[in-house]
Amino acid sequence: MSRKHRETEPRSPKRFFQVFYQHGWVCLVVDPAHRSELYPEDILNRMRLLEMPAVERSLLQERIRDADGHAHRLIAWPEGARLEAVIETGIAEDEMSATLHITPPLKGAAPPTAEDLSRRLLDAGITAGIDTTRLEQIAADRLFGSTHTVARGTEPVFGSAHRIQYHFATDRGRPYLEMDFGRINLKELNFIEMVYTDQLLAELLPPIEPVDGRTVTGETIPAEKDDRNISLQPGPNTCLSEDRTQLRAACDGNVRLDGELVTVEPVVTVRNVDYATGNIHFDGSVVVEGGVADGFEIEAGGDIQIAHGVGRARLKAGRSILLQSGMNGNGSGSLHSQGDLFAKYLECCEVQCGGNLLLEEAIMHSSVQVQGHCLLNGRRAEIIGGDLVAGGCCWCKKLGNLNESPTSVTIGIPPDLVLEYRDTTAALRSRQEQLDEIRIKQQQLEQAVSSGLQNQRIELARTQLQEQADELNTAVAALRDRLPVLREQLESARRSMLVVEDSIYPAVSVWFGRQEYRAPDTGARKTILQFRGGKIRESGYDLRNKPRIDFSPEPQPE
Repeated sequence: MSRKHRETEPRSPKRFFQVFYQHGWVCLVVDPAHRSELYPEDILNRMRLLEMPAVERSLLQERIRDADGHAHRLIAWPEGARLEAVIETGIAEDEMSATLHITPPLKGAAPPTAEDLSRRLLDAGITAGIDTTRLEQIAADRLFGSTHTVARGTEPVFGSAHRIQYHFATDRGRPYLEMDFGRINLKELNFIEMVYTDQLLAELLPPIEPVDGRTVTGETIPAEKDDRNISLQPGPNTCLSEDRTQLRAACDGNVRLDGELVTVEPVVTVRNVDYATGNIHFDGSVVVEGGVADGFEIEAGGDIQIAHGVGRARLKAGRSILLQSGMNGNGSGSLHSQGDLFAKYLECCEVQCGGNLLLEEAIMHSSVQVQGHCLLNGRRAEIIGGDLVAGGCCWCKKLGNLNESPTSVTIGIPPDLVLEYRDTTAALRSRQEQLDEIRIKQQQLEQAVSSGLQNQRIELARTQLQEQADELNTAVAALRDRLPVLREQLESARRSMLVVEDSIYPAVSVWFGRQEYRAPDTGARKTILQFRGGKIRESGYDLRNKPRIDFSPEPQPE
């Protein structure tokens, strides 16, 4: 810039000094580099504009002469407090966090410093866990007008005598049940975790000393300590080190946690189940790398895992079944698992599942009983035809089909109770029909006797019919006594819900206990059915606000 241009540039004394209210005083900062260009009148004019009290011109001359770039007090001004920033504090209900909200200062007041913010926290009783770095950032960047968390309490450290670290998955399958209906890749799901002889399975970690916590107000939170005597529990086919701190496999097999026992069970792995292998009956787990031929059966005390399709076969597992493809039972295939059951599809088969049933694509024309939830979450996710009884909830995309295949779904009642009610009702009807037939025969005999026909054969027949009638009357009376008890239990459906993301077709019946929902002739779209307050309540399904399935254990009635 040329000298001529600098000489014609307007003079801006505002850049040479700052005058502001701070902590009850009018304060002045003068830039030492420009003190020769600054006059007392410049400062006085600014103070009059801000309605600050006047000061002696000589004092300003002295401040200009001794300028060092720092703030110096000029005169007390208590009234200037109305200009300063408003600093509001907040303490969480559990006193484990504290916040600041700063309303910007008015014109003429200095912004609050980190020390001001810290002092305000201390005045509010917030003495612990203060984030000084955050305070400095708020002050430096002038982050006013919003709420900031500036202090956090310290959680107590839970103390324990010992801890066990497991070196294998202890709850296989559960994460897939609890996730928010992400698509399950059955090819990656694996219930069998093979370990080998001398492999480390678990170890006992050192104790943790308890450490007290502290709230932001300085209150101590006493740390608890678990005084239980925790130790490694060796199960079958495992060995414990001499110091009892490490547990290793004693053989090759599938490792699992059975209660508190770490167990390694033997595993049978075959390519296919067919005439080359015969039926398989095994106490451990069974892995089939291929498929199962029609007419064969597998019974396992542990898990059953099959890579390819299953047809008219019988599978029974003491724990879970994983069909990475599915089953087309053609009317005679059956699955029975004490634990969870995972499959791609189930068609024309009988299923009894003691846990939760998770499928990708479809249940078609099958008889299915599930103690827990029945969830379909694949591309199709259809339930077509047949009879489904789920003790928990049911979730699918389509229920029924355009051909109006009769489809029955019972929700919220343990399958054993539903089946007993059905069997009892059917047995009562059958016994009553038999009793009616006997009474007709008794009437015919009595007519014969009244007409004068009487002999030993007729008397024997009368006696036999009466004995049969007495037995049937006793059975009918017992069944009639049992039915009201079952009806009362069926009335109290548990936490139950049907979610249909797409369509419910005609010819679909949904039962909550003894209350029925029948799909309208035109069907229904995007529907949620819930049993609440003794009634079936219908609402719409919203993808953005999906309901959640509760996998916690159901409270047992007293």
